[in-house]
Amino acid sequence: MSKHKNKQLPIQSASELLESYASGRRNFEAANLWEADLRSAPLAKINLSHAVLFKAVLDGAILVSANLNKADLVRATLKTANLDRASLHQANLYEADLSGASLVSADLSQASLESAVLDRCDLGQANLQRANLSRASLVQADLTQAELMATVLSTSILTRAILHRANLSNADLFEANLNDADLYKANLSKASLSKANLSHANLGEANLFEASLEEALLIQANLEKVNLSQSYLLGANLTEAILTKADLSRANLLRADLSRASLLAANLLECNLEKAILSGADLFGASLRRANLTEAVLIETDLREADLTGSNLQRANLTGANLFGAELKDANCEGANFAGANLYGTKLTGVHFRGAFYDEKTEFNLKFDPVKHGMRS
Repeated sequence: MSKHKNKQLPIQSASELLESYASGRRNFEAANLWEADLRSAPLAKINLSHAVLFKAVLDGAILVSANLNKADLVRATLKTANLDRASLHQANLYEADLSGASLVSADLSQASLESAVLDRCDLGQANLQRANLSRASLVQADLTQAELMATVLSTSILTRAILHRANLSNADLFEANLNDADLYKANLSKASLSKANLSHANLGEANLFEASLEEALLIQANLEKVNLSQSYLLGANLTEAILTKADLSRANLLRADLSRASLLAANLLECNLEKAILSGADLFGASLRRANLTEAVLIETDLREADLTGSNLQRANLTGANLFGAELKDANCEGANFAGANLYGTKLTGVHFRGAFYDEKTEFNLKFDPVKHGMRS
C-alpha cells in the first residue's frame, strides 16, 4: 500500500472528530471544523494546530494540554472551557468569547485576542508575551504571575482584574481601563500607560521604572512603596493617591495633580514638579532634594521635616504650607508666596528669598528678618 493511501485526510465535521478521538486518535492537524458544535467535548491533549474553528462552539469543552497553535478560532465561543496548559501560540482568537474559561499556564504567546472576551478567565501563570489584546475585555480576570511582556493591551478593559506579580514590562496599555485592578508587585517597567485609568487600583510595591503615565488617572490609587523612578507622569491625576515611601526620583510630574495625596517619606529626588498641584498633600519627611517646584501649587501642604535642599521653588504658591523642621538649605524661593505659611524651625541657610511674599500670619524663626532677605509683604 502506498504512503499516499495511508495519509489521513483532514477531519471535516464534529461527529467525525469525536468518533475518531474516541477510537484513540489525537492528531487532527489542519482539521476543517467551521462552525462545529463541540460543546462539553472531552478533547484533552488533542492536536488541532492549524485547524479551522471559525465560529466553532466549544463551550465547556475539555482542552487540557491541547495543541491549538496557529488555529483559526475567530469568533469561536469557549465559555467555561478548560484550556489549562494548552498551547495557542499564534492562534487567532479575534472576537472569541472565553468568558469564565480556565487557561492556567496556557501558552498564548503572539496570539491575536483583539476584541476577545476574557471576563472572569483564570489566566494564572499564562504566557501572553507579545499577544494582541487590544480592545479585549478582561473584567475580573485572574492574571496572577502571568507573562505579559510587550503585550498589546491598548484600550482593553481590565476593571477589577487580578495582576499580582504579573510581568507587564514594555506592555502597551494606552487608554486601558484598570479601574480597581490589583497590580500588587506587578512589573510595569517601561510600560506605556498614557491616558490609562488606574483609579482605585492597587499598585503597592509595583515596578513602574521609566513607565509612561502621561495624563493617566490614578485617583485614590494605592502606590505605596511603588518604584516610579524616572517615570513620565506629565498631567497625570493622582488626587488622593497613596504614595507613602514611593520612589519618584527623577520622575517627570509636570502639571500633575497630587491634591491631598499622601507622600509621607517619599523619595522625590530631582523630581520635576513644575506647575504641579500639591494642595493639601502630605509630604511629611519626604525628600525633595534638588526638585523642581517652579510655580507649583503647595497651598496648605504638609512639608514638615521635608528635605528641600537645593530645590527650586521659584514663584511657587506655599500659602498656608507647614514647613516646620524642613530643610531649605540653598533652595531658590524667589517670588514664592509664603502667606500664612509656617517657617518656624525651618532651616533657611543660603535660601534665596528675593521677591518672595509673606504676610502677618507667616511664622518665622526668631531673629529671622524677612525684609533683610528681600521678602515683601
